[in-house]
Amino acid sequence: MTCSIPSTSKKYLLSYLTRCLKLSLLILPINVYANIESTNDEQDTTSTTTVWATEINSSSVFLGDDQIAIKQADHLSDLLRDTPGVDVGGTHSVNQRINIRGMNETDLQIRLDGASQSANMFHHIGNLTLNADILKSADVQVGANSVVNGGIGGAVSFTTKNAQDLLQADEDFGSRISLNYGSNDYQQASLAFYGQLSEKFDAMVYGYIYDRNNFSDGDGTPTFGSDGTIGNALFKIGFSPDSQQRFDLAYDFYKDKGDYNPRPDMGSSANEALSQATVMPTEYIRQTLSLNYLLEKNEDLYLTSSLYRNHIDLTRDESGLTIRWPGDRLSENNAQNINTGFNTTAISQVELVNMNHKITYGIDGNEQQSISQYGNAEKTKEKAISGAVFVEDRINITDSLSITPGVRYDYFKRKAVTSTKSFDDISFALAAEYDITDGFTLFANSRQLFKAPQLLETFINYQAVTYLDPNIKAESGLNTEVGFRFEHDLGDGSIATNLTVFRTDIDDYIQKTYNPQNHGYDVENIGDVEYEGFEASILYRIYDFGAQVTYAKSDNWDKTANTPIISRDSARSTDIGDSIGLNLDYDLTSLDVILGWNSRFILEEDNVAQDQPVKPSYDVHNLYAQWLPRQIEGLALTFGIDNIFNEQYASHASRSGTVNRGQLINMTDYEPGRNVKATLAYQF
Repeated sequence: MTCSIPSTSKKYLLSYLTRCLKLSLLILPINVYANIESTNDEQDTTSTTTVWATEINSSSVFLGDDQIAIKQADHLSDLLRDTPGVDVGGTHSVNQRINIRGMNETDLQIRLDGASQSANMFHHIGNLTLNADILKSADVQVGANSVVNGGIGGAVSFTTKNAQDLLQADEDFGSRISLNYGSNDYQQASLAFYGQLSEKFDAMVYGYIYDRNNFSDGDGTPTFGSDGTIGNALFKIGFSPDSQQRFDLAYDFYKDKGDYNPRPDMGSSANEALSQATVMPTEYIRQTLSLNYLLEKNEDLYLTSSLYRNHIDLTRDESGLTIRWPGDRLSENNAQNINTGFNTTAISQVELVNMNHKITYGIDGNEQQSISQYGNAEKTKEKAISGAVFVEDRINITDSLSITPGVRYDYFKRKAVTSTKSFDDISFALAAEYDITDGFTLFANSRQLFKAPQLLETFINYQAVTYLDPNIKAESGLNTEVGFRFEHDLGDGSIATNLTVFRTDIDDYIQKTYNPQNHGYDVENIGDVEYEGFEASILYRIYDFGAQVTYAKSDNWDKTANTPIISRDSARSTDIGDSIGLNLDYDLTSLDVILGWNSRFILEEDNVAQDQPVKPSYDVHNLYAQWLPRQIEGLALTFGIDNIFNEQYASHASRSGTVNRGQLINMTDYEPGRNVKATLAYQF
């Protein structure tokens, strides 16, 4: 099958992908006939279709075996909101903000194929430009429970697919085409080619386009300023010199373009009140170049290493505005954030003094550049250099008891308008696990924390009017967790459950407070804050049926001000409160169908600022079904309904609350209403 590639514009690319799918379907009868013929002669009729999904691994939920979720994800929230302790704020494509236990993305270590996504682009948008469709896995560390990761709130590591993930047994080349439609006004398509080029080389080329109009919320009210297009291209070359080593060279290009409202973190009513129906031509681009290396030498050594350059570029055309607007920004304005760095982590197993030691050690280095300009005038050029070395040793004292001491050294240097100053610290960690039985484990861990004052946001030139306390200290603190894990084989089924209770104390908490007198920030240590709560889950499986219930609770408090923790982006509070999750799935093996149901119940959150309304409770329900017909190998039909009952709600991690600008303005960023979606995919 051949398809000539036309122009890469949205119109022609969608037409091209549709034409390729039609050509692909022409050969389906041949595959059907061949499969029926083989079915008559062989007992094994199981389809070999590779499921195109993302594996979610989390420290806050114990699943026993790995669990694959079929999400049809078009936003990070579709992937991560089922994870206890995790939420994703924002509905706009340029405003995806991961939140763990009430801590936002600037408190987390986030990587894509090893590349740091650390940035502070603009207070009205998020820093993540990720396409959920191409993700192979998301590893989520809820809480800072190991010296291996640097974030004081946890870490999220995303990995994209490669040719080896998609090639089926005895297959040298393959391709996949997918078309997706959502009734709440979007459509998307993707095309992937992959192959084993030689004994040691493989490659993958992937293209994706997402065309979105303005969605409607649960009340049926259309939004405005979210109409745009996302394009993503990924090129990967793999080299495996032998069975123990692999190199992956990847170039990942992501572009989000549209006429967007000025404040994508706020709802339509706030944008209309503050700037009428104004929209701005916006481009948000990410280019990631990464080289990853894997060495797996039996159980003696497991090593991963990454070299990368991650470039994020935001451009907004603010020229010609007739509304009230800063005079120096009536131009096409640009902000860039560039991370260049490396990281290496190794795991070695040795025996010392008749005890087994699993030693994890590594090094991490990154240079972050922050550059902005208004029109042709450069406004800001700043830099931050960071590095870390760490080691932890899991020591098996007995067959049932293990302890894991760890130590980490962090270094951070700001080269900024507000200060040129270095911060460093040594932090320690200690963890213990005790196996009461083969399936019942108690655990406890405690880790010291460190976070230096970060660079100011890139897009707005606040540097000249921002006060940074010359005596500012790095944040420090302690994260402590205790809990248990339990799993039991029931013969025809299994049960797995876990509980994690946590408390996180942060000393010398750094807060950016907007100063209306000079239209800048005051950045200073305001005192001590605390977070506490728990995550719990239980998973039950019997034959082809599975049920999981989760509960996550998180409360925070500013011990100095005696209020909830409040930031400029969270006028009510940063508290995301309590959430209950229910996941049901049933595998109709005889029909090659998987059915699933997901519910989230969010309780009212009254831990808010005194002059703000509570964050209301809500419940959202979704269902999905996937058919992988064995008679048509490679075909996958997926159907889903998000927000079945058309709930009007806003995530507790999104912008909400009110602000007084001569009138009381509701800033709430409401989620999309009901969305019926379907995906037709064919892999051949």
